[in-house]
Amino acid sequence: MAEGSDSFDLVILGGGNAGYACAFRAVKLGMSVAMVEKEKVGGTCLHRGCIPTKALLHSAELLDEIRHAGQFGIKADDNPGYDWDQVKRFKDSVVGNMYKGLAGLVKRKKIEQIDGWGRLADNKTVIVQTEAGERSVRADKAVVLATGSVPRDLPFIQADGKRVHNSNHGLEADDVPGSVVVVGGNYIGLEFASVFRSFGAEVTVVEMLPKIAPAEDSDISEALLKLLQKRGIKFELGVKVTDAKSSDKGVAVSVEKDGETKSIEADRMFVAIGRAPNTEDMGFEEAGLKLDKGFIVVDQMFSTGVDGVYAIGDAIHVPDANWMHPQLAHVAFIEGFKVAEHLAGETPVPVDYKNIAHVIYCQPEVASVGLTEDKAKELGLEVSTARFPFAANARSVMLGGGQGFVKTVAEKNGAVVGVHAVGARVSDLITEAQLATSWEAFPDELAELIHPHPTLSEAIGETFMDLAGKPLHH
Repeated sequence: MAEGSDSFDLVILGGGNAGYACAFRAVKLGMSVAMVEKEKVGGTCLHRGCIPTKALLHSAELLDEIRHAGQFGIKADDNPGYDWDQVKRFKDSVVGNMYKGLAGLVKRKKIEQIDGWGRLADNKTVIVQTEAGERSVRADKAVVLATGSVPRDLPFIQADGKRVHNSNHGLEADDVPGSVVVVGGNYIGLEFASVFRSFGAEVTVVEMLPKIAPAEDSDISEALLKLLQKRGIKFELGVKVTDAKSSDKGVAVSVEKDGETKSIEADRMFVAIGRAPNTEDMGFEEAGLKLDKGFIVVDQMFSTGVDGVYAIGDAIHVPDANWMHPQLAHVAFIEGFKVAEHLAGETPVPVDYKNIAHVIYCQPEVASVGLTEDKAKELGLEVSTARFPFAANARSVMLGGGQGFVKTVAEKNGAVVGVHAVGARVSDLITEAQLATSWEAFPDELAELIHPHPTLSEAIGETFMDLAGKPLHH
């Protein structure tokens, strides 16, 4: 029997990026909101994902910069030490500061945060198991499901936080292993491989597909592979992990390629094979929701098809979008905004998932938006491409070597459809490219933009000028 019964316009199940973005926008639009969260507001991104991972990556980047300080005329130890406990304290301080601010916003906006495990009872009711007992919360307008995702395990061995880690364990590990096998060559695996290598570990990345960063333009993936190999990271591509055994001494990972099996031994295994939707045991199917491999199926305005029940964030599948739904924090934000506006009676446009920028924060970084060259051709477009090397960009050379390049893809005699970059700090460049692809801008229009000199942004401008038929530096 429920101890209390409360009614709100919106009841949001999950307090991560999608959930709190929806809550903030809904309150601004005049709705009353209850947000159910079993842990801390901020979700995976703030506590076990984007923010702590990037804090570790920043410490790792500083360590590498000190190693190479001599080439900039700075006298420093070529083999600097580090205090791993202090590295973790720095990471935790960043998370703590962001959490404090976010929790304060929730209170200031008068959002009812209910701490506990929530379950969908019907299309209007969420039952929450709190420390004080069971509480029933009613949604007069809608229930919004924003339950997020969890790391996937290999079928034959579970991540235990000892010898076998996933991203959650990697952020809290007591030390940096002497050697590590990273299973998975996409963004999570590459970011942690980059951290491990910077802190001195011998790293081998195992990837089932024939290339790393499989969603990236092939030229970018190939260049990134070479640059990471130059850092000393080893790769086994096009292999299948068939087994793994852990012991007091470490792990032995069996991989198979072309019918041959070999074992890779290391102190630790890090599993980064993607994230599964967090949708089990929450009453979704019982309430009539359709699930596809665990993902909640929704339309482009995030309706589940069950009256008054919507879903957003990592746990959804949007078949009508005709594009893969990316599990990204900034995607969750915009989905939270849009579903709140839709429920307030506004008419937001659907999310254009193909024009969502994404970043891999390894060293060097990768940033992309829009269509790759191969994808554009697959869709039947006749395209032109332009590349500009960071070796010819003064600012990039100042930052340490001018590694990488920018590649822009445009329809022949038409708009820019994709921009892809690998190099230092390219994460800070990609929003300009997103404006170009989202607004279907033509190269001759973009060539009129004047980029400040010397900046990294000039590299993007050079590709626009090239496609407009007036290259400046080649």
